[in-house]
Amino acid sequence: MTAAPTRADLVARLAGLTPGQRARLRARMPQALAEHRPTPGQRRLWLTQQRLPGRPVDVVCQAVHLTGGPVDLDLLADRVRGFAARHEALRTTFEESGSGVRPVVHGELAPRLDRTRCADADEAHRLARELAAEPFDLAAGPLLRVTVAEGPAPDEAWLLVVVHNLVFDAWSFELLLDELARPAGTEPAVAPAFGDYAQGLRQWIGSPAGQEAAAYWAGEVADAPPPLPTDRPRPADGTSRQGGRVDFTVSRAVTEAIAAAAQREAGTAYTGWLAVAWAALAEFGGRPDVLLGTFTAGRDRPGTAEVAGYLLNVLPVRLRDAGDGSHAARTRAVRTATRAGLRHAAYPGELIAAEVRPARVPGADSLLDAVFVFDNLGEGGREIQGARAATADLDKGTARYDLTLAVYPGPEGTEGWFEYDAELYDETTVRRLAERFTALATAAADTDGGQE
Repeated sequence: MTAAPTRADLVARLAGLTPGQRARLRARMPQALAEHRPTPGQRRLWLTQQRLPGRPVDVVCQAVHLTGGPVDLDLLADRVRGFAARHEALRTTFEESGSGVRPVVHGELAPRLDRTRCADADEAHRLARELAAEPFDLAAGPLLRVTVAEGPAPDEAWLLVVVHNLVFDAWSFELLLDELARPAGTEPAVAPAFGDYAQGLRQWIGSPAGQEAAAYWAGEVADAPPPLPTDRPRPADGTSRQGGRVDFTVSRAVTEAIAAAAQREAGTAYTGWLAVAWAALAEFGGRPDVLLGTFTAGRDRPGTAEVAGYLLNVLPVRLRDAGDGSHAARTRAVRTATRAGLRHAAYPGELIAAEVRPARVPGADSLLDAVFVFDNLGEGGREIQGARAATADLDKGTARYDLTLAVYPGPEGTEGWFEYDAELYDETTVRRLAERFTALATAAADTDGGQE
C-alpha cells in the first residue's frame, strides 16, 4: 500500500508547479477552500450598480481597429478565451450576501464571444455601445463580452471589448492586448490570482504602513473645499449619471512645450497638464484650493503588474498654493503634492472618502466630484498579428463623476475630452470650460513660462 503523502511532500509538489499549473489548480479548488471578499473599489462599483441597475456607468467599452494586414479572427477569439480562462477575475461573478456582496470564482466561465462584419468605424462603435448598453447579470455572468468583426477589406478588422469594471480596468485591457499580440509559439504571461491581490491589500491596510497612509490622506482632505459649482443643484440621492462629452485638441507645439516646461521643473508631462487643469478648475470654481481625483494603476505593490481585475485606485489630489500663479509655480506645486502622495498610493480611495463627514458629494464616491485622467500615448504603436491596432475609448452616454477631464498627449498633439453629468451641467458650460482649458494650455506653452 502506498503511504499517504506527507505535508512536506505536498509542499514540495506545489513548489514545483509552474505558474500556469498553479493557476489551473486554483481554478479547480472547491469554493469552500478559499474565502473571497470584495476590495473597497469593488464594493463601490457594486453599490453604483445597485443604485443604477442597467446603466453602463462602470463598464469598459473599447473598440480596437486593426488595419494594414489580414487578421485571423478565430485565433483572436481563441486568445480571448485563453486569457479569460487564466485570469481569475474574468471567471468571477458577484452575489448578494449578508455583508453586501460576495465574489464567486468559477472554475470555468467562458466569455461571451460574437462574430460579425462592420462596414466602417461608425457601425463598429455603434455595435460596441449597444453591447455596453445590455444590462449585466452580475450573479450569472459572464462579465466579459467580445465581438470580433471583419472589416470592408481583407486587411481590416475590429475587436470590440465590453467588460464590467468589477473585474477589469485600463491596465487589464493592456494585458489583454499584450496577449492578443503575443507571438505564435511563445508561452502566455503569468496570471496571478486577483484573490491573492485582494487578500494582500487587506493585510497591508491593517499594517503600520497602511495606517500611516490613512493618517496622511486624512490630513490631505481635512477642511476640503466645496465641490465645483453646477448649473443645477446636486440631488441629495445622486443623479442617474446620464452624461455627455466635449472633445478638444491641442497642437503638437503646445503639447511639446508643456512637456518641456515640466521637465525644467523636474516634473513630467503629467504634472504639467495637471497644473493646467488646476488653473482651469480654480478659475471655474472661484477658489485657489482645488480637490480632484486622479487615477492610479493600483499596481505599485510587488507581484501586481500581471494581475487582471479592478485594481484601479482613484486618489484625491489637493492643490492649494499656486505661488505667483505662473504655470511654472503650479507645476512645482503639483510635483510636490503628487510625489508626497505617491508614497501612500496603495491606500484605497474609498476608505479615504469614508472618513470624510459629512459627505462632500452624493453618490457611491462621496468625496470626489471632479477627476483628472492622463495617458501619454507615446510614439510607438501596437501590432496584433502584424496589423496596426488603434484603440478608442467610446462615449457610452454616461458620466462616472460630475466632471472628468481626460488628456491624451501623442506624437501629433493632444486629444482629450470633458465628460460631464448632464443632470448637473449644460453642454455650453462645459464647452466654455474646455475652451478655457485649451487657452490656458496655450498660455502655459509661452516661452516666458506661461504667466497667468
